[in-house]
Amino acid sequence: MMPKKKKTTKAWWENEPKVVEEIIKRAKIAVDGYEKYLLDKMNYNELAKIMQELRSVLPISDNDKKKDK
Repeated sequence: MMPKKKKTTKAWWENEPKVVEEIIKRAKIAVDGYEKYLLDKMNYNELAKIMQELRSVLPISDNDKKKDK
């Protein structure tokens, strides 16, 4: 008897290339912002705004977002 082949399903990011591009773009901005923050070239409020913008595009459920507030 031959083993059954598993059905392959695409991961969410394979179906949403524009979302992935946006996440990557905002992640780069967040890393740059964090570096500036560590060098005292940016305050924590500016960094927090960048991080919130990154989080807004991440595939996180609304329940998870509410737990963090």
